[in-house]
Amino acid sequence: MQRRARGGRWNHFRGRMREIEKLIRHRHGDIVPEADDALIYVEVIASLALVEFGQDFVDVVLGWAARWLPWAGKADLEEIIYERTKVRFSALSADALGHALHVSYPERCALDIRTIGAFDVPKGKRAKLQKEKRRQRDRSRKEEQRRAAGALPRADYLAHSFSQARPWEAFGISRRTWERRGKPVPEAEAISDRGSIPLAA
Repeated sequence: MQRRARGGRWNHFRGRMREIEKLIRHRHGDIVPEADDALIYVEVIASLALVEFGQDFVDVVLGWAARWLPWAGKADLEEIIYERTKVRFSALSADALGHALHVSYPERCALDIRTIGAFDVPKGKRAKLQKEKRRQRDRSRKEEQRRAAGALPRADYLAHSFSQARPWEAFGISRRTWERRGKPVPEAEAISDRGSIPLAA
């Protein structure tokens, strides 16, 4: 296994194995409890290990199962290993792993799982959702940068803009005339009362 680790493909296998272990810890704790569907984890590891290590995968599967499913009988594990060797397996896709392990999209996001798909959200839709999340993060980051530079939030800007304050009404003139006369600013009381202020032509 250490020799494989320096070979290049091991890192991908190890990454998937670590994410499966993260999933197990989240769902069960340090050990997978004995249940009818518990051996699905061994089946998945066996499929991944067969592609990665070829016929040398047996010891990898047995060693992994001893750590995470210590209650599993050797006969049951050997049966799974035998089933894996009956056909030529190709590398499992992320979605295939997601379906096999019944990983939901919320669970995938909460655990930050990246090499395993989700049974309830296909790859194409996940890509769109991820793109939207990146856009939201970019907008939030740019908004924070603008705030740090002293820019006003849009709501505050509009609340204090000329269009909202309408200072020309305090002088009893039109906006065009007010702009032509140099945009004079009336007293705050005049703006709030909308009282007319005579202005010499």
